[in-house]
Amino acid sequence: MGLTKVFKNESKNSEYKFSRKDIKSSQLGKGITGSVDLYQSKTLPHFQYAVKTYHTKDTWESKKDYKTRVLYEYLILSKLSHCNIIKIYDYDVSISGSTIKLYLELGTANLNQLIIKQTNIFNISEMLCIWKQITNAVNYLHELDICHRDLKLENVVFDVNFKLIKLIDFATAQKLNHNELSRGLVGSASYTAPETYSSIQYDGKSSDVWSLGIILCYLINKKQPWESAMWNNSDFQLFVNQTKFSQEPHFVDFPVESLLLTSQILEQDPLRRIKINDFFNDKWFSLIQYCGSDGGIENITCGIDHGRSFRVKT
Repeated sequence: MGLTKVFKNESKNSEYKFSRKDIKSSQLGKGITGSVDLYQSKTLPHFQYAVKTYHTKDTWESKKDYKTRVLYEYLILSKLSHCNIIKIYDYDVSISGSTIKLYLELGTANLNQLIIKQTNIFNISEMLCIWKQITNAVNYLHELDICHRDLKLENVVFDVNFKLIKLIDFATAQKLNHNELSRGLVGSASYTAPETYSSIQYDGKSSDVWSLGIILCYLINKKQPWESAMWNNSDFQLFVNQTKFSQEPHFVDFPVESLLLTSQILEQDPLRRIKINDFFNDKWFSLIQYCGSDGGIENITCGIDHGRSFRVKT
């Protein structure tokens, strides 16, 4: 993908110092290849952070290939600075090379989990605030010629204050050269664009745009429109065969003003699909109130207390 070469002279420059004396408070998640844990700094009483630990390499990988693959996420995130993208502070490789740790900004549970547990009355303005924040993050990536390639609610969290959305998990992201196409089927089936199934190479940015459309559907309907954008999926076939977008059952609860942009996002032909920078020319999109940062100062707000909506009651 070329990113290792681009960042070959990259040196670690964390604003925080991490110590073996820092306290592991709890486990936030666990998977086949590793775990994510919550840590409390010993020297900075109010500083908490997440540690993503990898401890299992694929059987076919050399230790060098394993290190390159895992640190790819660090290499990308270390070059990014946006209020809606998770910060990465540092990394550590064990002497044996078998364990690699990434030190990350702490976030909440992922958005999919939060929505499932949400008990408050549905507020479409809140969902649109969340979606616009995600869109702002992806627009920033695309301006840097980076496509995420695994956009889904499981890869979105809130910051610990429940104000700003944070995009996470850049393991399959790609730094693109001029007009470079993406390869490989990555991401989750229900969020994946149709061309990724039918083409060996595809436009990774355009695929991201499709995924944003599926995220919007879930935020408004609290369910996916289809399991996969493939011809053997009956729900997707119905969508494809529907001549009037506004009459498609998955979009009956959408604001009428949003239907034009939504139809351009979920355009099956990637060459005709709208580009993310053109979202901002759409009147409905431009009027969505959202929380964010203006010139580095976090002073934009949609006026909704997201913590009240999503904070887990204990």
